[in-house]
Amino acid sequence: MLRGGRARAYSRAVAKKQSNTALYVALAVAALALVGAVVGVKFLSSPPPPPPPPPPPTAERSVTSVLRYTEGYYRAILDEDARKYHVAPPPLDELGAPFKHALELSSARPLRIGETIETPHLKLTAEVLKEWSTGGDGQGFRYQHLVLAIANRGDGALAYRVDTTVSHPERCRTKGAIPHDAIALAAGERARRTECLWHPGETLTVDRVEVIELPPLSYHYVSRLDPTQIGLDRRTADGHAPPRGKPCPFVPWREIESSGAAWADVIDFYARHSCDEYAFFAGYHFRDAPGPLPVRPPEPTSAPADAAARD
Repeated sequence: MLRGGRARAYSRAVAKKQSNTALYVALAVAALALVGAVVGVKFLSSPPPPPPPPPPPTAERSVTSVLRYTEGYYRAILDEDARKYHVAPPPLDELGAPFKHALELSSARPLRIGETIETPHLKLTAEVLKEWSTGGDGQGFRYQHLVLAIANRGDGALAYRVDTTVSHPERCRTKGAIPHDAIALAAGERARRTECLWHPGETLTVDRVEVIELPPLSYHYVSRLDPTQIGLDRRTADGHAPPRGKPCPFVPWREIESSGAAWADVIDFYARHSCDEYAFFAGYHFRDAPGPLPVRPPEPTSAPADAAARD
């Protein structure tokens, strides 16, 4: 009986010990869960960590950015492009000097079929030609078009801007386009551009004529621009095709529009800078005095610390 009592006492002691151990484990788990919940709430209520800073530019990119605005790099670009366009490399002092710019017509003049308007640099003639047009169903057909022939009367290349209006612009949406250089003309070159579909009584008015004389390389540089991105009307710019090379891969046309830059400002910049290497920037104006090349854009101003933190 004594031995049995001892056995039962021992069993009760072991059971109590196991119960206490389970209680301690449960309390420890509950404590850890409470600590985790407190830490989690504190972490979630705090602002997220700032994003990592952008990686620094590669060494190659940094070096190129610095070299791009050196005279040696700029001269090398000019020489390479002159070979590509089969023209003589322009002297830096010639390219850095002001170009001759003229507003040759600033008041509206009507131009009837077969009539001509002559300015010091251009000869403008209104014609009617049958060209391909596109109907509302997408089908092409040949139709009579009101066409403006623009001839360079001078012995040098020039950039030109001839603004026109027609009596019924709503009829021009389905007009065709003749391939032509809508920005510049070589010496003696003539371009034809469609103004609208021709209807009896359709009138053409020449509103403005503006020109800039250019060296041969500059003629190729500006011809690569998209005319609709430098302020020209899409109606008259349709059909633009550079004489050599591909269209410019990038022109900051939104910045050009927002800065209020004039056509002459943009032409003046790209007549001196390849669009493959340089981009127009706000604040650039038509050059009226000799200056160094390339033109370096102003350094961006650093934002205040609190503004940077908000961003």
